[in-house]
Amino acid sequence: MMTHDDLVRRAGKWLRRSLNCGVVMTELSTYAHSNETPDAIGWINQRSVLVECKTSRTDFKADMKKTSRSLGRAVGAWRFYLTPPGLISVDELPDGWGLYEVDGRKVKYVGGAEYKNAERPPFKSDKDSEVGMLLSAMRRIQARSAIFVVIDECKEEQDEDR
Repeated sequence: MMTHDDLVRRAGKWLRRSLNCGVVMTELSTYAHSNETPDAIGWINQRSVLVECKTSRTDFKADMKKTSRSLGRAVGAWRFYLTPPGLISVDELPDGWGLYEVDGRKVKYVGGAEYKNAERPPFKSDKDSEVGMLLSAMRRIQARSAIFVVIDECKEEQDEDR
């Protein structure tokens, strides 16, 4: 049985390898306007691709009720669901969304919007929330880098004292 974490990892790999997204993040909160936590999101040609991973119908139905989407404050110029086979039918998809399924080692297109042209996305994404996500990721990287720099400097000082 495929877990949500399994699907999220697959979504991240799919965004990077198959769609050639230069930046990919998983489960990073936006908090700017939309207060979303996308399962996976990537960027290609300054356009965002959102992947929501669903392992249950209950989770799928809850996802469709997110207020950020009804208010036009959602992330993702392209929006897809990634599920195990047969969880969602194409006729249940919201307008503009696509459905992909994990089948063994492959991610297969099932129906709805299909990613073909990064320049013609079906949605206008909430750029403020996306910038907030990217800044949050950069702050985390910067904080980790600062820690490593401090550790390396301390190690160098210890080596000099010997």
